[in-house]
Amino acid sequence: MADKKLRAGVIGARLGAAHAYAYANSSEYELVAVCDLFPKIIDEMWERAKLPEGSVRTYTDYKEMFEKENLDVVSVTVPDHLHADPVCDAADAGIKGVFSEKPLTINLEDADRIIDAVNRNGTKMSVDHTRSFVPVFREARESVRNGDLGGLTRIVAHMGGHRSMLFRNGTHIVDLMGYFAESRPKWVLAVHEQGFEDYGTVYKGEGGKDPALDPGSTLIVEYENGVRAILNSAKMTPAITEIDVMGPKGRIRADDAGGSRLLSDTVEGAVTLDPSFDHPGYPEFFGDALIPAVQEMAQMVLNGAESSSPPERGRDTLEIMLGALLSQDGGNIKVNLPLPRN
Repeated sequence: MADKKLRAGVIGARLGAAHAYAYANSSEYELVAVCDLFPKIIDEMWERAKLPEGSVRTYTDYKEMFEKENLDVVSVTVPDHLHADPVCDAADAGIKGVFSEKPLTINLEDADRIIDAVNRNGTKMSVDHTRSFVPVFREARESVRNGDLGGLTRIVAHMGGHRSMLFRNGTHIVDLMGYFAESRPKWVLAVHEQGFEDYGTVYKGEGGKDPALDPGSTLIVEYENGVRAILNSAKMTPAITEIDVMGPKGRIRADDAGGSRLLSDTVEGAVTLDPSFDHPGYPEFFGDALIPAVQEMAQMVLNGAESSSPPERGRDTLEIMLGALLSQDGGNIKVNLPLPRN
């Protein structure tokens, strides 16, 4: 670890309060600045970030923050449709690492702009699909990679609760399927919840104001490596995020409370519980969940480590969700991916 701490800033002080907390509680960083267009939101941030009021400098213009603060890393936590400009501007300004909230963007054109900017500038980037950094999900993927299940064939995922809209909270679980599949999506088929049959092919982004305005959805996704995933994002069900990954010799179930692993000595045989699989789930406070993510970003910037949630997979996640809209609009048809470029 370098003796000199990385200088961190945050754009967007509402959701960014948790990011500010994570930087302030990670030994790799000095949190130096927070930016928001609205001073009132900054005033409300201190308590939510568990920071002394006035303990870091504040701005209403992120470009001014870039010019004055010599940042090494910045979080972008503005509304979904506004991600592209600050991410691209940060990369062009020479900031070494960018940590953006999910989804990456709401359209593929902006996603491609972001990926081009970070690649062109050599910027390290991660997208906050938070469960990529939570121990139980990380250890589950390592178990799959180590061959404990005899390969990976099926993924079944569920997200419940009133915020289980396809685009907003649902993006976490769609991305988690790709996190385990480790392959590009090949096609998607979707059936939206009742009442959203005519939602259309453009994400409206209204669920942030009222979850009742955006649909939950049932998806089937097949990946290029043959893995098939089924997702059910359903309101009027308990608020849980869980994923079940299966192979010829076992299965692992992981959710925000923890997980379990069941293994067999034979292909398609009876399974027994493996008590050695015991890892922490999602912490109670969102800011604590982000600490491993910003710590990984420090390793990316300082030592060239790989991202657990790269923007390229964020783009794949977005493409699955846009394909789901096309599937529903076309009468629940199978939509091939990648989508045609305009």
